[in-house]
Amino acid sequence: MLLFQEIRNYILALLQQDEIATGSKLPSERALQEHFNSTRITVREALIRLEAEGLIYSQKRKGWFVTPHKLRWHPATKVNFYELAKQQGFTAQTRLVSANKIDNINFTDIFSAQSLYHLQRVRSLDNRAVMFEDIFCDAQRFDGLSKHSLNSSITEIMAKQYATNVVKEQSIISVTVLPDDVCEMLEKNSGTPCLKVVRQRFDEQEKLVDHNIEYWLHNAIEMIVEGQ
Repeated sequence: MLLFQEIRNYILALLQQDEIATGSKLPSERALQEHFNSTRITVREALIRLEAEGLIYSQKRKGWFVTPHKLRWHPATKVNFYELAKQQGFTAQTRLVSANKIDNINFTDIFSAQSLYHLQRVRSLDNRAVMFEDIFCDAQRFDGLSKHSLNSSITEIMAKQYATNVVKEQSIISVTVLPDDVCEMLEKNSGTPCLKVVRQRFDEQEKLVDHNIEYWLHNAIEMIVEGQ
């Protein structure tokens, strides 16, 4: 057995025996190096294998942690992040990164408006940043949107302030890596794998409400698809 496999199995045993609680920090890379008389490269290879298996995750400059339970999501149904998290025992948080009005240059095929709101937010579960989102919507239809508290549910703001109810969603899901600027927001290293969700939401008249691009940490979410 190679040394990185021995280290991987040692950490796995700690997890299986519940000696390290969910969300808790693992022994440092230096501690593992000393315990196994190993190199940092070998220790890192063992940790990366466990991360690929979804058992642990890293936070930039903070270390390695035991992966919490994943958020379960049915992609065929419309989503309220706060309600979904609450139903599954998570506490959801949202941090607004930016809210700007931009010229509609890149989305003329889906929006007829000349200007759009572009919102950027980081969404967290139990204080762990798990998703970054870009949101685009018609600036005229949602005039003054940036004046509202955008750290809360935009779905609720649109319903209460603009009489716009989201009744349908369409999502395209792919596997990729986090863009470098998103890595910084989610405290991840460059090249971290993720699920990219391009989501469009519609009102009762099937008119496009907003166009969202989401980057989810791959070990923070799992999708449930039911068929008949």
